[in-house]
Amino acid sequence: MPLDVALLGCSHPHVPDLLGVVAAEPSLRLAAAWDADPSAVPMAIDGAAVPRAETAVRRADVVVVCAPTDQRPAPCLEAARAGRPLLTEPPVARTAAEARVVGREVQRTRTPAVATLFLRELPALGRLAGLLRERVLGRVASVSATFAHPGATDDAFDGPAAWMRDQDRAGVGGFGDRALHLLDLLGVLSGGEPPRLAAVTLDRPAGSRGDIGGAGVGTWMGTPLSVRAGWAARPGGLELLVAGSAGTATLRGGTLELARDGGEPERWIGAPPHPGEALRAFAARVAARRLPADGLLGAVRAQERLEAALLVG
Repeated sequence: MPLDVALLGCSHPHVPDLLGVVAAEPSLRLAAAWDADPSAVPMAIDGAAVPRAETAVRRADVVVVCAPTDQRPAPCLEAARAGRPLLTEPPVARTAAEARVVGREVQRTRTPAVATLFLRELPALGRLAGLLRERVLGRVASVSATFAHPGATDDAFDGPAAWMRDQDRAGVGGFGDRALHLLDLLGVLSGGEPPRLAAVTLDRPAGSRGDIGGAGVGTWMGTPLSVRAGWAARPGGLELLVAGSAGTATLRGGTLELARDGGEPERWIGAPPHPGEALRAFAARVAARRLPADGLLGAVRAQERLEAALLVG
C-alpha cells in the first residue's frame, strides 16, 4: 500500500518539486493538502484541499511541512503529537531558539522527523566523504562552498511565495536560506559538527531589511572556509571545493572530480541536487523504519551557527 501524504503549507517554492515526486512514486499518494491561505493551494491538487491542518494529518501516514517559517512550528507539532513521521522545510522556525523548542517537543513525542536538507542525498557526497576519510587529498588546506540560484532576479518570490522576502516571516534571507544547506552539508562531512563562520557580509537591496545573498568566512575542521550563498546568482548551483596537499576535490552539481599531480582528473557523475530527493529518501526510510530519533538536530545546529555569524556580521 502506498504511503498517504499530507502537505501542510503550499506556498514554498519547493512544493512543485515535492509534488512531482509524489506523482512519480507509486509508493506515495497525496491524501490531503492544507494552507492557512486557501488560495495558495495549487489548482492541480485543489481536490485534496482541506480546511484544517488536523484534518490533513488524520488522513495521512506521513506529513510534509512547507508552511512559511513563521507558521512552521505549529504544523510540525501537530504532526508529531499525532504520531505522523514528518519532513519539514528548514529552518524549523524563525530563530534557532524557537527551533530548539520545536526539536525538543518533537523528540519528546518520539515521532520521527527530518528536515528537507536535500544536499545530504547527493550520491557524490558519499564518495567525497570517503576521500576525506581515507586522506586521499592529504592535509586539507582550504575549503570553499557556493550554493545559489537566481530566484530573486527571476521573480520566484512573487505571489504566494512573497513571504520568503519578509525577514519577520522567513527568519532568514537569501544568504541564510542557501547557507544553511551548506553548513549542514559540511557538518555531515565532519561527522555532525557544522562549521563556524566568523564574519558574514550581506547583499541588502536598497530600502530592504532582508538580503538576497552574501558571503562569509570561517573555519571547518580547523581549515579556512569561505561560503557564498543567495538568490541572485546565474546560473547558480552547488560547488564545493576542497583543496589538500595531495589533491583537490570539486563537487559541482552532482559531479565529483578529483585532481592530483600527474594524470587526468578522476570524475564521478551523479544526479544533481533536487529538493524532491529529500522526500524520496524520507519515504524510503519510513518504509524501512530507519528514521533517526534526532532527525531535526542537524537543521537546528546549522541554524545556530548561522545566527551566531549573522550577529557578529
